[in-house]
Amino acid sequence: MSKETMKAITVYGPRDARMEIVPKPEATGDMVVAKVCRTGVCATDQSIYTGDSSFIRSGEIKYPVRFGHEWAGIVESVGPEVKDIKPGDRIYSDNFVTCGKCDACKRGDYMSCPSIWSLGTVNCWDGCYAEYMQMPERHVFRLPDNLSMDEGALIEPASIAYDAFRGVTLDKNSTAVVYGTGAIGMVAVWLAKYYGAGEVILVGRSDDKLAIGLQIGADHVINGRKEDAIARIKELSISGKGADLVVETSGAQSALRDSISCTARYGRISVVSFYEKNVDDLPIDPLVLGCISMVGAAGRYGNAPEVCEIMSKNPIKLTPVFTHHVPFEDTLDIFENEEKYHGAKIKAMIAFD
Repeated sequence: MSKETMKAITVYGPRDARMEIVPKPEATGDMVVAKVCRTGVCATDQSIYTGDSSFIRSGEIKYPVRFGHEWAGIVESVGPEVKDIKPGDRIYSDNFVTCGKCDACKRGDYMSCPSIWSLGTVNCWDGCYAEYMQMPERHVFRLPDNLSMDEGALIEPASIAYDAFRGVTLDKNSTAVVYGTGAIGMVAVWLAKYYGAGEVILVGRSDDKLAIGLQIGADHVINGRKEDAIARIKELSISGKGADLVVETSGAQSALRDSISCTARYGRISVVSFYEKNVDDLPIDPLVLGCISMVGAAGRYGNAPEVCEIMSKNPIKLTPVFTHHVPFEDTLDIFENEEKYHGAKIKAMIAFD
């Protein structure tokens, strides 16, 4: 490691996060070292901080962990084996790192690598609540000039939402329903409209956040605190049949159950959430009777540059989802006092500039 240092945040245990001076990574081999400009705050980060993450309980995430997996920055230096990325490039990255040496990696099948590190989470590769990031060139991508650093850091969660649409065809006769008004839910709304759904319905519990959903592609919004969401979805859906696609992003067990009830026959439910506890009393019989598909959706290699391309050409900007910008020096406040931000927060960005 370099003798140079930087500031970074490490979580040592539940509610024990510390900003420390640590060695700055070096650009060796095929590594790229970049100055972080933006880091997005994710609900997974919060659950690692509190200890509520199911991955903490399962032992898949082990303290201490330098968390953070949504970021964009500017390349400072590159290793001697780096071929295309150069200092000064604006970049973002995958949310995982592969070994680069196994047969799968050599043929570019990175998702089959047996030694995957996840940024700031499972089998942790040091995350992006840090002044500098080190990544192999194969997992780094240039950020187009027409996208901001905020948008660059949003590409990672957007790539998760993107996975919810894999294998799905939407058209003017399709109804898409999104549960949850966090960043991934908002991106799912944006993508559903981009892909041509005739009706896009967003379900949440905050009128202010639902209003932002209308700005980025929702045709209708439903406040589940005030209305019977299932009945309203069926009323608003094309031909009254229910949703052709439901994207569940909220992590609420009630929303997962409701997803089955509001999905049309032969419809699809894409689950893009982690649940802190096992889900009980899930109504499986209607799932079977309706020939409904329920699939998990998460990041995979190739999603990030594909969703970046959509961001570059979609005239509808995601700017309204950036509700907070917090200086890096104040990062711990957003975890220690989460309730102060929760009501209005969709996507908070840690700003290093």
